[in-house]
Amino acid sequence: MNNFKSIIDSFSGFSEQHPIIKTFTFGQMSDTGQDEELLDFPLMHVVPLPSTIHDTYTDFNFNIIFASMLDDIQSNNIEIVELCHYLLRDFIEYYINQLQSFNFYMVTPVNFTPFLDRFSIYVAGVEAQITLRVEGTYCL
Repeated sequence: MNNFKSIIDSFSGFSEQHPIIKTFTFGQMSDTGQDEELLDFPLMHVVPLPSTIHDTYTDFNFNIIFASMLDDIQSNNIEIVELCHYLLRDFIEYYINQLQSFNFYMVTPVNFTPFLDRFSIYVAGVEAQITLRVEGTYCL
């Protein structure tokens, strides 16, 4: 069955098998890293967005964030954004090329924005808004 949980599970599965991603998180970005465990970088974070049910399909929308920590003098921001851009490209290819047997697909093109931000630490990366389309008819 293709539902919200199976999509989130697929995101987690992607991050677990990717050789570079160290942490997968889900929910509001402000809550990330608030528990007692320190985050390992680079990380993949997923924020759910409003989604849409149509007659024959549902579009699930998400912000996907790939981020990593900057060095002490914040001189590696361009390299971090480049790394996170590559992670995003891997992620998109994973769904476009159906590297797993999903019954949903990514709607393209995907828009993304590089960012530099400060939480309790300095991070940089990319943020993309994606749509995964789950086709099917619905009945009781």
